[in-house]
Amino acid sequence: MLSIDISVLAVPSFVIDVGPGGSLTIAAMNRPSEVATGLSATTTVGRSPAQCLPAPIAASLEARYRRCIEAKTLQEYDETFDQSAPQRWWRTTLTPVLDPRTGAVAHIVGVSVEITERKCDEDRLRILALTDGLTALANRRGFERAFADATSRPHDPRKGVGLVLIDLDGFKAINDTFGHRRGDDVLRLVGLLLARSAGRPQSVARIGGDEFALLTSSSSEAELARSVAALRRFLDRHLADLHVSTGFGASVGAALWSRGQAFEDLLASADAAMYRQKASRKAVAA
Repeated sequence: MLSIDISVLAVPSFVIDVGPGGSLTIAAMNRPSEVATGLSATTTVGRSPAQCLPAPIAASLEARYRRCIEAKTLQEYDETFDQSAPQRWWRTTLTPVLDPRTGAVAHIVGVSVEITERKCDEDRLRILALTDGLTALANRRGFERAFADATSRPHDPRKGVGLVLIDLDGFKAINDTFGHRRGDDVLRLVGLLLARSAGRPQSVARIGGDEFALLTSSSSEAELARSVAALRRFLDRHLADLHVSTGFGASVGAALWSRGQAFEDLLASADAAMYRQKASRKAVAA
């Protein structure tokens, strides 16, 4: 018989009995555990997790309990007991209690400590690590992740992935003439324009000082070329309305992803196309 009285603990706590053949039975749960999980000791004690919980949750918990039994050591994991927002998160520690006669695990004592605030901090840091602080678009790292997500989906030849690069021409003159604050305003505006044109803000990024990138769905080089041409016209029209600098505009280049192609290689192809267009703009202006 387990001598620990979990009712005196102020944090969610529970006991799992390990029976012959490895059967798992909820032996006890204290009041804080009832509050955290929404379960009642009256309806859970004496039953297995599979009898009290949805099948996927029960299977996940039982797998953790069995790892604790096999290893005969402390096990720790993060979990949430509800799917509503805002979620509350807990760090649960499983402690195996051995039968002194057989050395086998006879009980598991679980204790949970709330870590919601830490989880929120981690989420904020994760977002900051992938976000450009000036425009609130994705940064280079966030864009690479978006590319990885887009290219890891099941391949559909009707929905290829195109990478478009946008480099601002004459941007330095804006900083030199009007100051960096005005330059920052222009960068934010360009970010908003690109997010608006893309329709999916999460696929747009600022990857350098005055360089932006976006992902687009294109089934062929011809379709990608039409999308790029439409984007150039869209940007030329809106950037001209700023009246900030003679020659201010955007050079746009793109490349269509080939299955298995690395991000850096695709980026280099789009970069080469963008510089060809930049050279063409300069030639026309001259």
